[in-house]
Amino acid sequence: DWIGDFENGIARVELNNKLNLIDINGKVLSQQWFDDIDDFDRNGFAKVELNRKRNLIDQNGNLISQQWFDDIDSFKNGIARVELNNKLNLIDANGNLLFKQWFDYIEEFRNGFDKVSLNRKCNLIDQNGKLVSQQWFDYIYGFDENGFALVELNNKWNFIDANGNFLSEQWFDSSYDAIRFRKEFLK
Repeated sequence: DWIGDFENGIARVELNNKLNLIDINGKVLSQQWFDDIDDFDRNGFAKVELNRKRNLIDQNGNLISQQWFDDIDSFKNGIARVELNNKLNLIDANGNLLFKQWFDYIEEFRNGFDKVSLNRKCNLIDQNGKLVSQQWFDYIYGFDENGFALVELNNKWNFIDANGNFLSEQWFDSSYDAIRFRKEFLK
């Protein structure tokens, strides 16, 4: 019913109110037809929608995941954030979920780590989806230039390193005291 402009050898087509992609030879790229198809991002993936669920396809028309999500972000550093039933997870470029556990919140990567929340507790994950600490905290700040993250648990403060090790066995009554200890520790 409609053919869009070709961009990088691929064009959107519409037939019976569904969308697909064709190459310059007129070959339909995906066996699946969609309700909507976004532009391809710089990583070579386009967000697609079908029955109010979302997925990504590559430039060959292959779905990135067999599972469909309520929402899906573009890939950053080989990882995309996905949402399903108001919970968040991460997938790799092969469409594999990085966690069995789904989170309430995932904050975008900073300095190679992402902050996650679950049941009002916080932790950090690395770019491979590994939790930094086995301990969950009331609050956690990102890593500073010295490689330590300030954490709060039960109104006490401490620091952890990228391996989840505590800077001090002692927990401090204020963040100021913890920061002062860290400064002394680094001297």
